[in-house]
Amino acid sequence: MTTLYSVIAEAQRNAPVDPAALARKLGIAVKPMLLDDDMSGALVKVTPDKYEIQVNALHPETRQRFTIAHELGHYVHHRALLGEGVNDNRAYRTTQGDKLFNPKIGPKQETEANRFAASLLMPAAAVERLRAEGMTTAQMASHLGVSQHAMSIRLGVPYEPA
Repeated sequence: MTTLYSVIAEAQRNAPVDPAALARKLGIAVKPMLLDDDMSGALVKVTPDKYEIQVNALHPETRQRFTIAHELGHYVHHRALLGEGVNDNRAYRTTQGDKLFNPKIGPKQETEANRFAASLLMPAAAVERLRAEGMTTAQMASHLGVSQHAMSIRLGVPYEPA
């Protein structure tokens, strides 16, 4: 029997994880769009039982990947709270006045979606294996298809831009 978590585990077998392919496997379309620069993406209800992820096509690929994973986190953990959906700015926060402002999605849910995204894209086992191989933070970030900043947060080390 295929479960949501087995589909996620399957996606994590390859590095880097492809969050867009995972979304499609879950029946969620991913649409790169021209959004305001301060808007990273959104999870939008398109029919009563179907969602799509809109992602800012102008953001760097690593940012787009994290945004897709973050919106998947909302889908996995907060579907009962979504209503018409939720959009997220660069800080992965929905704010009053946003088109899809959702008062049911607050800081707690945004943190949960961020943790989901980090765990999806940087699985603990993969991070430990790469660390044991002696990779630098930058090498690990490149291997997993994430930003150095995201990798630094996952490792719990200070971010030092190049």
